[in-house]
Amino acid sequence: MTESMQRLRRSTRLLLERHIQGPHRGRVAAVLARAGVGKTAFLTGIGLDALLAGQRVLHVSLEANVEKVRDWYDELLAEQMRKDRSGFDMTAIHLQIERRRLIHSFLDRDFTAERLEATLEMLRDQMDFVPDVLVIDRLKDAQVDPALFTALRRLASESGAELWTSARVHRDGPAPRPGHLPPPADRVEPLLDIVFSLEPEGSRVRLHVLKDRGEILDRDLDILLDPTTLLLTEEAGRAAG
Repeated sequence: MTESMQRLRRSTRLLLERHIQGPHRGRVAAVLARAGVGKTAFLTGIGLDALLAGQRVLHVSLEANVEKVRDWYDELLAEQMRKDRSGFDMTAIHLQIERRRLIHSFLDRDFTAERLEATLEMLRDQMDFVPDVLVIDRLKDAQVDPALFTALRRLASESGAELWTSARVHRDGPAPRPGHLPPPADRVEPLLDIVFSLEPEGSRVRLHVLKDRGEILDRDLDILLDPTTLLLTEEAGRAAG
């Protein structure tokens, strides 16, 4: 990781260690939000932050092709460079990112834990690639299932990866039971180590922590995110740096 790459980090991962335990290797983190709030942008930001920190990332998308996911990373990186207003060697940074990132799409086939495990084994055996961070984007409601998440948790533990995923909550859906996560995440509550929610607030998006260290809570970390990139606002970014 270069000094320039460190300066570009503006994901919420920068602030997690200050406030909460964070996911860490072998643990599972999830972000919950209504449709259109920015779950994909948030997860892409998590992946990009890990890359800028010198980690290896496997980004798995269930609804987008590889080129589209790559475009998300490129656009997010360009936006971070634009806001930093410093001189960066974009070619060198892109090269570092490409060396550490792999994108896998399940756009044209069903996603299962068995297929993900086969992908991880192929990457390890044929490419000597073992991810530090595993991002799984666009799970459907029906896939927020104890059997799948038990398998995902096992894969994260066996590979030593920090796993991030998302789930959609519904404006008109049932209210969460007291002391529990909102549906559909309540179905896999014991299998999640840390859970965030994204809540629109004026021209920003506010980040809440719903679960950490095995405890259900609703803690406002006073973290506001840019509504387009779902990265830290410039004020929060300066505080993190």
